[in-house]
Amino acid sequence: MSDIIYPLSGKRVWVAGHSGMVGAAVVHQLQEIDCEVVTSSHAELDLARQTDVEAWMADTKPNAIIMAAARVGGIHANNTLPVDFLIDNIQIETNVFTSAHAVGVERMLFLGSSCIYPRLTAQPMREESLLTGPLEPTNQWYALAKIAGVKMAQAYRRQYGRDYISCMPTNLYGPGDSFDLQLSHVLSALIVKAHQAKEVGAGSFEIWGTGKSTREFLYVDD
Repeated sequence: MSDIIYPLSGKRVWVAGHSGMVGAAVVHQLQEIDCEVVTSSHAELDLARQTDVEAWMADTKPNAIIMAAARVGGIHANNTLPVDFLIDNIQIETNVFTSAHAVGVERMLFLGSSCIYPRLTAQPMREESLLTGPLEPTNQWYALAKIAGVKMAQAYRRQYGRDYISCMPTNLYGPGDSFDLQLSHVLSALIVKAHQAKEVGAGSFEIWGTGKSTREFLYVDD
């Protein structure tokens, strides 16, 4: 198992999901480092197709992977497309993890989500709270898939000594975010609703929820 610090200089780093908000921000940061950034569009590589991922990985042979690829969306999308959020994300994660192991990827960083923690967990959330209570029902499908990814990283580390790790970003916003009210997360949805209200001169707009929830937001480039 390698040291905690993994120098990226001179490495070939695949940013899976580079066209998304998080992936694009990661690519931007990596451009400041002396490493080769590798990307693949959906047209070039469908991460849900196992044989395609295996072939692409065998040909590309990245040294490291930053796993930002996922089917993502807000409350409405999660609540109405549970199969898509569960199956698509598990397929993507499984294909990338198995192929990374097959070609000997040195390190992989899997990006999870704060929604993997129980709905009523103590605040601030701690790692030990994982799997100690029921998930938020509206996005449990996405959360379960992300939990599977976290456990895949742990399983490969335990069984094969692979240097696969995970981190859990909080609610992110910034350039590249979705402003589609059917798919967006809370902060971008609030921006859209406020803008629309201003455009028509409305004195108010609807906000979902009771107003009692506490949310934490992080600008994606940070």
